[in-house]
Amino acid sequence: MCGRAPTAPAHKKQWNVDVSALARFSFVAITVSCAPIDLTAQSSPAAAHPVVSTAAQPAASVTTDSVADDQTLRHVHQHIEADGVQSADATFDPGWWQPLVSQPIRPEDSSAGLTLDDTLLRALEHSRQIQVFRDLPLIRETTIIEADAAFDWTAFTEARWDDTTDPIGNSLTAGGDVQFFEDHRLSARAGLRRRTRSGADLELFQRLGFQDNNSQFFVPDPQGTARLNLSFTQPLMRGRGRQYNESLVVLAQIDKNVAEDEVQRQLQSHLLEVARSYWALFLERAVLYQKINSYIRGKDVFDRLNQRREVDARLTQIISAEATLKSRASELVRARAAVKNAESRLRSLVNDPSLCDVEIIPIDMPVFESLPVELDESITIAFQKRPELKQAIKNIKAAAVRLQMAKHELLPVLDLVTNFYLSGLEGQGQAFDAWANQFDTGRPSYGFGLEYELPILNRAANARHRRRQLEIRQLRNQYATTLETVRFEVEVAARECRTSQTELSTKQHAMQARAAQLNALTKRWQQLPGEDVTASLALENLLIAQDALADAEFEYLQSQLTFKLSIFNFKRATGTLMESRPIEVCPTDLENVPVTQTHQPEPDSDKPQPESDTLPSYISEMQATEPRTPATRQNNADQVDHEQPWYRISGMR
Repeated sequence: MCGRAPTAPAHKKQWNVDVSALARFSFVAITVSCAPIDLTAQSSPAAAHPVVSTAAQPAASVTTDSVADDQTLRHVHQHIEADGVQSADATFDPGWWQPLVSQPIRPEDSSAGLTLDDTLLRALEHSRQIQVFRDLPLIRETTIIEADAAFDWTAFTEARWDDTTDPIGNSLTAGGDVQFFEDHRLSARAGLRRRTRSGADLELFQRLGFQDNNSQFFVPDPQGTARLNLSFTQPLMRGRGRQYNESLVVLAQIDKNVAEDEVQRQLQSHLLEVARSYWALFLERAVLYQKINSYIRGKDVFDRLNQRREVDARLTQIISAEATLKSRASELVRARAAVKNAESRLRSLVNDPSLCDVEIIPIDMPVFESLPVELDESITIAFQKRPELKQAIKNIKAAAVRLQMAKHELLPVLDLVTNFYLSGLEGQGQAFDAWANQFDTGRPSYGFGLEYELPILNRAANARHRRRQLEIRQLRNQYATTLETVRFEVEVAARECRTSQTELSTKQHAMQARAAQLNALTKRWQQLPGEDVTASLALENLLIAQDALADAEFEYLQSQLTFKLSIFNFKRATGTLMESRPIEVCPTDLENVPVTQTHQPEPDSDKPQPESDTLPSYISEMQATEPRTPATRQNNADQVDHEQPWYRISGMR
């Protein structure tokens, strides 16, 4: 009469279990556990007939007689460890609940079946959090253009009118009896200026003017003036060279590349979280069916007892079965809410509008493929693929550029200043005629000189240089720390893959044993008369066994998903999660940072190391290479072009 939930025909198994032996064992276990036993007596030769204590005795402490010797402990540990090694062709029971998980739970609501890959693609397309990540390189890309714009040409123009009336204290100022010097002047100039990549300031302008005053010495009066001027100032020490002047552009490029690595890191973490939420939804739906099945088992027992109420079923048995049934019914309420919570969590990570107000059904089922894990090879791959290490290397490059800038700024200022101009003059205030005269009248004028400047003690530059040296040392130590952290994460992830596979096998055996135990106790309870005290104990054993089987099924389900997620986590730890899915991000790469000389520190012979060109050393002077000006994405700075997808689909690699 005690029914069980229907199971898939492919998963039905026959268990060869000694029912009478299990029944005797369970009865003895319940009887013995109800009375205190003298532990010291069991270790004596008379342990074959344990003496049940009838008098109150003080609580016994754990003695050495209750602990196995060291040799036995080591032997059992080695035996268990050897048994835990699973063969590559081991098979696992998918569980009777798998076909039910992909079926709608709420028929009144519309449903959407999703595979894991479809869920990840929807997250890439709609997730707000991923949109936050992907905009970071675009923001940093604008700083490259901003830094490189310092070398653009700048056009300027200015005009000025001056009307001056000053008292005269010298007759040579205006001559005669003039008491006030009155001067009327209009001037205007326009030109171009820029800073070259070598650090020089170049300026070219044309000036036109009109002047009229009351001085008898001012001839011609009025007059028009013109001047074409070219000035060039070149630093010879501090501020010279393309390497120093383009350092801000190089730093912006490195910062943008660091942002792309950050996108990769955040993207892998977010997709891993989406995968966890997907399998968490699978777990909650499977748990709901497990609890429904457990409720059906309890209801079958309760119905059988209720039918035999007038025959041989005791009231205490009926009350006990009813209490268990009510408890399992309350668990169903929480299980239904857990399914909806899992859907909401997945919906918040994906942000797909089409998934609102629908039942999300996971279609993919756990596949128990064996993942070969070679620790040293995995660590080497992680050193090459992990974005954290790429970020650390780029940060060292940026710090090295700043160190070179600080070293350069220790030099004094020594500038070569030159000036070259043409001038013209014309009467009657004809400025444009004066502009023509500057090219064919007279000769060019020029001048040149040197400017030198050195701060006393130069403390600011020395402090800045010392700070950059300390930053380099700090970042190298941080890089070494990141290496060890990555090594640790790969070791833990690889160990978790092996452990979860072993745990999956042991949980499967435990579930099968619990199922055999429940079958034996069910048959024994059905054969016992209801009014017997033994029947009451058998009922309690049966209900406990039902709960134990439900717990074993849950633990096996949990181990299934733990094994599945351990593979995801291992791929994230090695930096290959994006390569293992059919998704390939297409970052908007700009021109790379100029390559500099690098060297690799002495590797440890017993540990995998990064590639030889990963850890740079910028002690020597960096090579001067002109970076190319990146092309802007669009002319309108107020809009961002999202017409082209920022990712593309490729084959499973």
